[in-house]
Amino acid sequence: MLFEITKDSLMNAVQHVIKAVAVNSPIPILQGINIQARADGIIFTACNTSMTIQSTSPQDGVSVNVQRTGGVVIPSRYFYDIIRKLNDELIVLEIKEQLILTVMSGQSQIRLCGMDSTEFPSINRGEQFFPNKLRINNALFRSTIKQVAIVASTSENRPVLTGVLFECDNNSLRLIATDGVRLASRTLHIESNTNDSFNVIIPAKNLYEVSKMLGNEDETTEIEVSNNRVRFIVKGLEVESALIEGNFPSIKNVIPQFYLCEILVDKACLLTAVECVTVLASESIIRLVAGENKLKLLSRTAEIGDIENEVPLLELNGEEFIISLNGKFFIDILRNSDCESVRIRYAGKTNPIVVFPNDSLMSTLFLITPVRTHN
Repeated sequence: MLFEITKDSLMNAVQHVIKAVAVNSPIPILQGINIQARADGIIFTACNTSMTIQSTSPQDGVSVNVQRTGGVVIPSRYFYDIIRKLNDELIVLEIKEQLILTVMSGQSQIRLCGMDSTEFPSINRGEQFFPNKLRINNALFRSTIKQVAIVASTSENRPVLTGVLFECDNNSLRLIATDGVRLASRTLHIESNTNDSFNVIIPAKNLYEVSKMLGNEDETTEIEVSNNRVRFIVKGLEVESALIEGNFPSIKNVIPQFYLCEILVDKACLLTAVECVTVLASESIIRLVAGENKLKLLSRTAEIGDIENEVPLLELNGEEFIISLNGKFFIDILRNSDCESVRIRYAGKTNPIVVFPNDSLMSTLFLITPVRTHN
């Protein structure tokens, strides 16, 4: 193996795939990055038990120049640190003796002991048949992941709640996540190559990594789904993720079908007020009091103090209400609502409040379960 590559191209590829390196894996080869030099370019791959990321740097004779094909798996930690500290813009990687990678840049020459790349699990090994394929605009997909995945659970007590449910029905794709207290849902119109329906649960943490790779907002991401894997393909990158087994809880009876009051409020003003009152909120619990012209927010912590804030209402339809909820959870929802104002629906003291971004083009909703208080 022998090829030349610019530092920028090499760093870009390594920074993508290193997110999938199994740092603490008992299997040494999974702590490395698989480098494959082919006639058409360089393929970098990292893999853990949940996710595989593959980055391709095509042969162009300028940023990448492959002179001899071959492959090796290199310890990711040392390789990444070495590349970052090299000063010269052009880097040469060569295998001069078996499983020894020589890295040359300017006056620097580093020799790294590698592992056999044929033993590394490939993203294309045992190619599965992916019967379900669809496309989503990068900007739309990134914003949807940001909105929905934020409420997925981080506790492994119920593994299905650590994922995001993808419900596809013809040209409609609905993403749902919940941690048992909050719920987020968004429905998208997508380009689908099939008319089949499918429901799969994808780990939220893997979706976050995918969202970070969606650079060009005008391009699309291709999604391929099989029985136990999902693959995301975006320019120069492929991410393959395991699916979470189990049944995602039904939300049919969770979303209130009627409401006693609906208010419309400026999102930026509300977010600022919620952030303010949550500072002194004992256990992050804040109180919302909706009156005729204003929404009052209150919180207190014994022996420290209390805060009261007000936000003007743009609309109020229905009866006035008082409800307590987790301020930090409310902040997460507001920060990830891409809109100028939000509609909040109150359906009773024991029912979750429903938050809608006030944009008719977005089929997005958030739920927060209220907190019972003594007063």
